[in-house]
Amino acid sequence: MRKLIFSAAALLIVTANAPAQSGPRPLELGIDAGVDIALGDNSFTTISIPVQAFRIGFPVSPRVSLEPKFVLNVITGDGDTFTSYRADLGLLYHFGSDRYPGAYQRAGAYVRPFAGIVGFADGNSDSSGLLGAGIGYKFPLISRLSSRFEANFAHVFEDGDSNSIGLLAGLSFFTR
Repeated sequence: MRKLIFSAAALLIVTANAPAQSGPRPLELGIDAGVDIALGDNSFTTISIPVQAFRIGFPVSPRVSLEPKFVLNVITGDGDTFTSYRADLGLLYHFGSDRYPGAYQRAGAYVRPFAGIVGFADGNSDSSGLLGAGIGYKFPLISRLSSRFEANFAHVFEDGDSNSIGLLAGLSFFTR
């Protein structure tokens, strides 16, 4: 009985101290340049350099993070204004890399399913749902700074459903 109590107490102490030893996980603040290629009858290509979107990664575990992302474009000319926006929430699963121990969110391949909303306003306004997935790779450049490359596919649910392919190249800044 004493061994059982001692073993349970030791397990509780080790378990309770494990998160404290690893400390809080760093946030990932990111910016991406991108190319979006819309497919189908209303095809178009958008190139956004140097910045297409701003994102924040909130780590849930060493391999999973939630990532809200926001894009806003305002075009003005001849007294007219056109505004487009996109907001989505991605769930990144990091495959990690043994080359960078303890830094799974900073190095390696990842997949990113996402869902969101896309819309525009130009006197009239409209918005639609968005669902997609991407695959990418991150690798460290220097301490707390990584580069990130991704290819993704998105489907917009609207009257004439549309699909697009996106290519992203970005930088990720880590708070720790």
